[in-house]
Amino acid sequence: MAPSNQLAPDALPPGFTTVQQIVEGDHKTGVFINSMGVVIDVQEPRATKGSDWKSTMRIYDKSVEDNDESSLAINIFLPQKDMPKPARGDFVVLLRLKIQKRGFGDISLLTHRESGIYLFTGSKIPRPPADASAAFSPSTSRVKRALNKVELAHIPFSYHGLDKTRIPTEFEFETRVIQSRNFKEKFSELKDLKDGTFYDLLVYIVRAYDSGDRMSLWVSDFTENQAFYHHEYKGPKTAVVQEGDPYGYQAKFSKDLPTTSSWEGPFGKRSMQVTCYDSHAEAIRTGSEAGKGHWVMLKNVQVKYGQNGANLEGYLRGDRQFGESKVNMIPLNFHEDPDTMDPRLYRALERKRAYERSLKAQKKQIDDAAAAGQKRKSDALAGGKPVPNSKLSRREKRARQKSAQNAQNAQVAQNIQQPDTPVSTQKMNPQVKCENHTKPTSCLSDILTNASADLDIDGEEVKLPMPFTNMNYRVNVRITNFSPPDILQFAVPKRTSEYDVLEDDGDSDSSSGMDDEDMANDSVSWEWRFALELEDSTPDIKQRERVWVVVDNQSAQCLVNLDATDLKRDVETLDLLRQRMFLLWGNLEENKREQRQAAKKANQFRTGDPPPPDSSDNEGDGNNKDNANFDSKVSNLPFNCCIRQYGIKVRESDPTKADAGNNKRWERVYGLFGTKIVED
Repeated sequence: MAPSNQLAPDALPPGFTTVQQIVEGDHKTGVFINSMGVVIDVQEPRATKGSDWKSTMRIYDKSVEDNDESSLAINIFLPQKDMPKPARGDFVVLLRLKIQKRGFGDISLLTHRESGIYLFTGSKIPRPPADASAAFSPSTSRVKRALNKVELAHIPFSYHGLDKTRIPTEFEFETRVIQSRNFKEKFSELKDLKDGTFYDLLVYIVRAYDSGDRMSLWVSDFTENQAFYHHEYKGPKTAVVQEGDPYGYQAKFSKDLPTTSSWEGPFGKRSMQVTCYDSHAEAIRTGSEAGKGHWVMLKNVQVKYGQNGANLEGYLRGDRQFGESKVNMIPLNFHEDPDTMDPRLYRALERKRAYERSLKAQKKQIDDAAAAGQKRKSDALAGGKPVPNSKLSRREKRARQKSAQNAQNAQVAQNIQQPDTPVSTQKMNPQVKCENHTKPTSCLSDILTNASADLDIDGEEVKLPMPFTNMNYRVNVRITNFSPPDILQFAVPKRTSEYDVLEDDGDSDSSSGMDDEDMANDSVSWEWRFALELEDSTPDIKQRERVWVVVDNQSAQCLVNLDATDLKRDVETLDLLRQRMFLLWGNLEENKREQRQAAKKANQFRTGDPPPPDSSDNEGDGNNKDNANFDSKVSNLPFNCCIRQYGIKVRESDPTKADAGNNKRWERVYGLFGTKIVED
């Protein structure tokens, strides 16, 4: 009878995957797997842009021993001192490596901080049924846990049952290792390209079009090269009206460019044409990640002067060493964590953003000048009488209304009255739970007090006011108001842009202020964003302070256990949200709705007044009696919750108040966190 720690010769230990299953895509990219095999190729470690070094080794196992073209690459990122040192024919066990597929390339494995790499010297591996413990090489391995008896017992079966004709000779193996040391960095920004050289390029695809046996790309990294073709801005786009098609119905079916100003940018000498042949052209035709509007890494691009002899162009052909099927084009993901993103892509995104902002400002100046010239011409034709611009008048009117509404909102916030009716009994809401329930509660009056730091300057104690403190609190409160006034607006659309990974430089556009051209390449998701007005419910206090707290997307997900959607369309989520918030604020929403309807009815004949702002209910503005009546109708229980104090930077035109620098000041904000509504 076989020992309990021994499997059938062809059976892998539980939790392990064959090389064939990995390279043929049986598992999704991004998942973590275990595997094992014999080393047939190694590339020497080399420095990266970060603190880790990179090395690559290739392995094969019995599942692919008959296919000389099939093997599995292992990309290892570790500090240089921790790098494994495999030799030809060594056996390697891999624990928790990540499956990756970069663009059109082969599937490979990638290490991370929890990965384990266990090397066993091939010549020392005994024949079964002995296990491989004696062949283990701890000095060249990266150990995360001890291998169990089943795993150790399987190694001799796997190693000695393998056809080893694919293992290279000592001379072949060492030759490849030496060649890997002669690595030459070929990456370059477009501004530094020169004639007659091969480069690796990180670029944004501006245009792509099919030329039959090849694909032509116009690419840019938003640097300038004087040897590039100069694309000139020729003013606003004007539609081309085809004969017999005055409304342009056939335009979307035409391959011709639809405007007289056909080049959409970048303007100047910032773009280069790259002609792609063989597998590269086919990959662009069939792939969805290598077209217009995508970032890619192009490897081994030949740069030389084109047929006109005046401008540099790029050429991407089949790889002679690895065959024409290899694709030297890697799509790049700009949604990565900025800490792990390729710094070259990060810098290119910064350049693209800066260019687009500059272009937008220049276009506005040109278009405004053109519009002013047209207006003067129209005025002259009209006998000197200017024609009113209805669109501009509406914009100015809305701007005046918005300014008046902002002033009104500020006045309303100052006029909020605090009820002086004490809470006689303290019955807490049992359906609201929060973190840190063992921590003592704080009063809002203490939280709202301006903090200061005691400093010793030249032997004299000085109190320095602090704009905010990063503090967390647990409080007893009840809800007296919420914003926006309509629960339908608690979820807002969020546009996902390639610039989200970049740090805000204080000059970014909000989604509401950007036009359709700005948002053309953005996608939309939904997130929670609302605020609650909390009133102190601590027993035996005379003055009950109130404070507005922000409920961001993560805090709202915790609070209501729902993901944000378009509430105007998703009736089911809206009903669930309303039910769960009722457990928190009682009849508050119902009373606010009745008050809005009453105010609307009272003002139905006042057509000259501007509409109330979205950020305020306009409930009882400046009317203390109405506020008191409203508060008396609201019925809800106090509850425990966690709030945090932090600071945000806001614009400040007064230099004496700009304590955050760069025309900005710190503003104190409070936010909800770690609080959850618990249903029965």
